[in-house]
This record gives sequence, structure tokens and C-alpha cells, in this order.
Amino acid sequence: QQRLAHSACAAPVTAYVRCCRAAGIDARERLASPLSGEDAAACANELEAVARCVPGALLGGKGRPFEACEKSFKAVVGFADKEEGEEVDLALKRSWACMWRSFRQPMDQLVAQSQAVGECRPASAVNNTFGKGRWTA
Repeated sequence: QQRLAHSACAAPVTAYVRCCRAAGIDARERLASPLSGEDAAACANELEAVARCVPGALLGGKGRPFEACEKSFKAVVGFADKEEGEEVDLALKRSWACMWRSFRQPMDQLVAQSQAVGECRPASAVNNTFGKGRWTA
């Protein structure tokens, strides 16, 4: 979650959550099926911005989940931000499916935190931890 919050994805996630709030849609529920349902058109641009941003933020991580999605993430990162077409749509769908399978909990937590706070922002160090490490709030 912090990897995503510290990335350039903070602004698109904030825009997506605010759009969903204005449209009366639960942003977390919408993440599970981004291209289907009666609300598919609402906040579609904001959700696409998130779908284009997340692969770049997660690319290059270490461990099995990162490696499992590396190919689909690289495909999305290779496209320009506003590039469109069938190939782009397919790459976005594959990337989103892999992200959802491997990073569902962090993404869900990020959106939930953004809903609660009103914006996507990384946790910051808490003062007065008396040397107990980097506690965050």
C-alpha cells in the first residue's frame, strides 16, 4: 500500500475516490469489476488513469507477486498515457487482472484509506515513539 501511496498514483487514486463519492458509488466495490455493471461509465476516465498508473508503481518490486505480473505491467508501461486501441485495452485488462489477483489487499486498503482521509497520501513517521522504530500513522 505504501509503495502505491508514495508513487505518482496518489493523484489518480484521489481523483477516482472523489469521483466515486460524487457519483454515489462505492469506490472499493467498483475496483473488483471495473469494466462491468450499470455504473461502468461513471468515473471510467479516473479508473483508467489508476489502471495505467499502478503497473508502473509496482514494476520492479521483488518477490513472487511482482514477478508474476511483470510481463503484463511492462506491456501497460510501454504505452503512452493517452494511447488507445484494442491492444491497449487488452493490456490494461490483463494487467488489472494480475494486479487484482496479487495485490488486491494493498489496493483495497489504499482506496479505503483514501475514502476515509479524503485523499491518497503515504503514512508519515510518528513523533515520540521513543526509539521504537518507524511507527506510522
